[in-house]
Amino acid sequence: MALVRSTTLRCLIIFLCLVLGTWVGIFLQQYSSTAPLFTNIVDFVIDINKIDLLMIKIGFLFAVKLNLGTVIGGIIGIWAIR
Repeated sequence: MALVRSTTLRCLIIFLCLVLGTWVGIFLQQYSSTAPLFTNIVDFVIDINKIDLLMIKIGFLFAVKLNLGTVIGGIIGIWAIR
């Protein structure tokens, strides 16, 4: 029997576990003993520094980093919503 019944709450729990897992993975990249395990699998960036339209200046940055921590966080998130 599922403890979490709301679909929105389930998605939020999985997303939160993915983000926290990614942060832990990035943190563990700082140490030489765990860095080879937690290297980024996907490192995707779209960076538009500045678009100047005379009246407005707009910038946009979108970055995705996926590592072993993200995978582990996703598994924990799926396990948590069961």
